[in-house]
Amino acid sequence: MTHSIKFLVVALFVVSMSTYATEKIVNAADYGLTQEGDAVPALRRALEACVEQGAMKLIIPKGIYNCFPGKATEKYLRVSNNDNGMKRILFPLVGMRNFEIDGQGSQFMMHGHMVAVDVDNCENVKLTNFSIDWKKPFYFQGEVVAIDEESNSFDLKVHEECDYEIVAHELLFVEKANKAIRTWKRWSIPLEDDYGWEQNIDWNIWYDSKTKAPAFNHSGSILRSYNEEKGLRYHAEELEPGLVRIFDATNVLPKTGWVLVVKGRKELSRISPAIHLFHNKNVTLQNVTVHHAGGMGLIGERCENVSLINFNVLLPPNSDRMVTTSADATHFVNCKGLLYYDNCTFENMLDDAGNFHGIYTKVVDLVDDYTIGVRRMHGQQTGFQFAEPGDSIRLSDSKPMKPYTTLKVVETIDYNEDYMTLRFDQKISGILHANSVADNVSWQADVDFRNSTVRRNRARTILISTQGDVLIENNNFSTCTGNSILFEGDATYWHESGPVENVVIRNNHFKDFGLVNGNSQILRFTPRVTFDGAPSHYYHKNVIFENNICEVSSRVLVYANSVENLVIKNNKIIPSKDYPLSTSEAPVFEFKNSKDVRIEGNDYQWSEKATIVTDQYTNMILKKNKGIEKSNK
Repeated sequence: MTHSIKFLVVALFVVSMSTYATEKIVNAADYGLTQEGDAVPALRRALEACVEQGAMKLIIPKGIYNCFPGKATEKYLRVSNNDNGMKRILFPLVGMRNFEIDGQGSQFMMHGHMVAVDVDNCENVKLTNFSIDWKKPFYFQGEVVAIDEESNSFDLKVHEECDYEIVAHELLFVEKANKAIRTWKRWSIPLEDDYGWEQNIDWNIWYDSKTKAPAFNHSGSILRSYNEEKGLRYHAEELEPGLVRIFDATNVLPKTGWVLVVKGRKELSRISPAIHLFHNKNVTLQNVTVHHAGGMGLIGERCENVSLINFNVLLPPNSDRMVTTSADATHFVNCKGLLYYDNCTFENMLDDAGNFHGIYTKVVDLVDDYTIGVRRMHGQQTGFQFAEPGDSIRLSDSKPMKPYTTLKVVETIDYNEDYMTLRFDQKISGILHANSVADNVSWQADVDFRNSTVRRNRARTILISTQGDVLIENNNFSTCTGNSILFEGDATYWHESGPVENVVIRNNHFKDFGLVNGNSQILRFTPRVTFDGAPSHYYHKNVIFENNICEVSSRVLVYANSVENLVIKNNKIIPSKDYPLSTSEAPVFEFKNSKDVRIEGNDYQWSEKATIVTDQYTNMILKKNKGIEKSNK
C-alpha cells in the first residue's frame, strides 16, 4: 500500500468536514481530469485533495469518463445480497462528513469488475448529477431471427456489445472474445493478460423487442442446458460470426422477435453493484442514473436516512439493450430512519425495484447463560454486520416465526463471516427455545416511495419486510414478470425478516403483471409460517390498499396468508387492453390464516365477477363492492 493510499484511508476516517470546511470546493479538472484515457488516477487525486483541504464539494466537469480497474482503490467489501470479495472502487468515500460530489451531468463508463461508489461510515453526504454505465454488459443478449420446429432450433443474432465462444457445442458468453480462458481456470493468471470471465446459458429470460418488456407468457420457453424431457443436452452452432443456432434447449420454441437475455450460472454474477452504502447517516442521491451494473444499482446496509430524488435505473438512450441492472435497482438491509424515494424511474432490471428487509440469523448454540451463537444462513449474507452493542434482538420460533422475547446486546464477537456470538444484558439460558431465529428490531426503516415509475422488469416491483411506517403513493407500476408488491419473511432460504406493522398503499396505478405466465397478484403475502391447525399469531399486520387503479390482464389480484387487519378499499379494477386476459379459474382474492380482512367499496369491472375464497381460520367483512362475490368453496 502506497503512502498516498494509506493517507486517504486514514484521513477519511478522522477528518470531519464540518469542523473547518465551509466553502472549499475542489474541481477535478485541476488534478488532470480529461475525457482521454483512464479517468481513475485524476479522480483519485481530486478526492485525496478534498480530504487534505477539508473540502465540502468535489466538482467534476461534464464529460464522459472511462474508468478502468487497473489503478482503482482496492478493498474487501461484504455486500449483502450481492457477492463478497476484493473490489476495485472508483469513488471510495470513507468517514466523510458534509461532503458532496457534483458530476454536473457527467457519465462514468466503467470497464470490467468495479464498484462505482462505496460510501462507508459517512454522514451528510450527497451524490448528484451523474450517470453510471458499463462498456460491456454483464449479460448475453441475442434476438430470435428464425425458428425451425422440425429440428427444435432457433437462430439468434447476437447483440453487438456481447462476446461469445462456442466450445464443445456449448455457448459461453465472455468478457473478452478468443481468450481460451478455460485453460487458466485452475492456474494463476498473469494480471496484464486479464482473461476475464465466462458464463453459460443458464438463468435466462425472454424480452419482446417491440415493447422492451418481458415477453408475454414465455415461461415454457426458458432455456435449459439439459433437456430433461428429451434426455439430452442442448447444443449450439455458429452459422456465421454473430449468428448462432440453438438446438433442444427448450421444447417450446420462442417467437421471432423475442430477445434472449442470459445472466449465466457458471461464475458469480453479482460482483459489481454500482453503488454500495454501508453504515451511513443522511445520504442523498439526486439526479443520478444507473444504466447498468453487474449486481444491484444501489445496495444500502445499516444506514440511517437515505433519500433518492430523481434516482433512476434506465436503459441507455438510443440503445438496443433489454436490461439495466442484473439484480435489484435498489435494496436496503437492516436500515433505520427514513428511506425516501421521489420522482424515480426503475426499468428493465433482472430483479426488483426496491427490497426493504432485515435478516434472520439461526441460533446454533447457547454459549453461556448470557450468550448465544448465531449463524448467517444465506451465502449472500456472509459477513453482514448483523448487530452491535445497544441493538435489540428479537428471538422467534423458526417454523411459525412467532416472537417470544426481545433482548439488548452488550457485546458481539465475529468469529468469521458466518458465525458470531451475541451477549445480552440479561440471562438467556432459561428463555431460549430450540429451533430459534434472531432478527434485529433496532434497525427497522420507514419507507416513503412516491411519484415514481417501475416497469418492464423481471420479478416484482417492491418487497416490504420492515416494521417501520411504509407509504407507497402516486406511483406507476407495470409490466413485470411476477406479482407487484410482495410481503414475505422466511427462515428457510433467503432468511429475510420481518413482519410489517403499518403499510399504506394508495393512489397508485398498477398495470399488467405476471407476464412470465400471464397470471400474478398485485398484492401477495407469503411469509413462510407453519401452523399445526389454527394460527397461533399473525405475521403481517395493518395494511391498507386504497384508491388504486388496477388495469390488469391477470385475473388473480390478492393472495394473503397470515395477515391481520388487511383493508382493500375503494379500488378500481379494470381489464387491460394490452395483453390477453387471463382465463384462470383461480380465485381473484384468496385468504388463509388471516384475521379482520375488509374488502369495501371496490369497483371490479371485468365481465365475470371476482371470487373470494377464505379458509376456516379467516374472518372478513365484504361491503359495498361492485362485481365481487364470496365463493362457497
